[in-house]
Amino acid sequence: MNTPPIFIVGSPRSGTNLLCRMLDRHPNVAICGETHLLSMVWPHRRAFGDLADPGRRRRLVDALLATQRIQLLGFDSGKLAQELNHDATSYAALFASLLQYYADLQEKPRWGEKTPQHAFFTETLCDWYPGAIILHLVRDPRDVVASLQRMPFGFTSAILNARTWLACNRAARQSRHRPGYLEVRYESLVLQPERELERICAAIGEKFTPRMLEAEQSASVEALETDRYLAPLTTDRLGKWRDQLTTHQAALVEWTIGEGLEEFGYRREVPRASAATIFRGLCAAAFDLARQAIPKLPALWYSYTTPTDLRRYEYWRHPHLRTYTRPEAAPHPERAG
Repeated sequence: MNTPPIFIVGSPRSGTNLLCRMLDRHPNVAICGETHLLSMVWPHRRAFGDLADPGRRRRLVDALLATQRIQLLGFDSGKLAQELNHDATSYAALFASLLQYYADLQEKPRWGEKTPQHAFFTETLCDWYPGAIILHLVRDPRDVVASLQRMPFGFTSAILNARTWLACNRAARQSRHRPGYLEVRYESLVLQPERELERICAAIGEKFTPRMLEAEQSASVEALETDRYLAPLTTDRLGKWRDQLTTHQAALVEWTIGEGLEEFGYRREVPRASAATIFRGLCAAAFDLARQAIPKLPALWYSYTTPTDLRRYEYWRHPHLRTYTRPEAAPHPERAG
């Protein structure tokens, strides 16, 4: 690996997909869409065992390629399995081989990946790949909460979505001592995209190219973002929380995050939540948490009883993925012609 890989992390709905598309347009950089590999595979590494053993490696490759997350990336499963079974002699090599496969499809020399929740694994990534670039996207938590409440994988509770934002961002910031860590503001990215991309390119050791700002579809298709994938860069979603959140919801976000608001450079903009608002918010959060957790209990069961069955674990852990299919898009090079 001649150049360090690039990983985009942060809270969901913070602009990670936007930056993924921008960097994926660079002629030297291929940023794969969400794999969730560390959250799916790494916790079950004891069950899969040492990947230096070809049999164990083959079992993991088969389990991984059966997951909906990987299938949504639209790869040729046969060719990918061949690559992984040959190269994935460790968990770090498994991830590298998967992302190298994506980069090879685009005929680009450098690879990376975007899974927001890999914010909880940035230290692992930096240990696996010395010099790795961690691009940490940070967005106004109220905008994030407003967006999460409309997504099938988000909570309806402002408190729970705010806790998601805080947990992801604090986890990612644990790697700020690493030389490859760079914090990127969503607001700066959309307000001054060229200047911000020049800063990012300088950090990753690449030259900025205007193509990164073109509104076009790259080979990486994010199935959860198909409605906006071809949309040009816009500032319309800045501050949308003022229209999409009630004053009580915004107050609950600010109450939940507390000092974290100023810690990440944002300021309070609504009156403090009253005791009654907090009580109602906590009750709603408890109900929402139970409503979402109960249907996912089988995932916990399978995680303990059959931890190598990633497909079944994913089916129950991420029910929103059941209805997604990969959209038709510009073909990968291996499908062209």
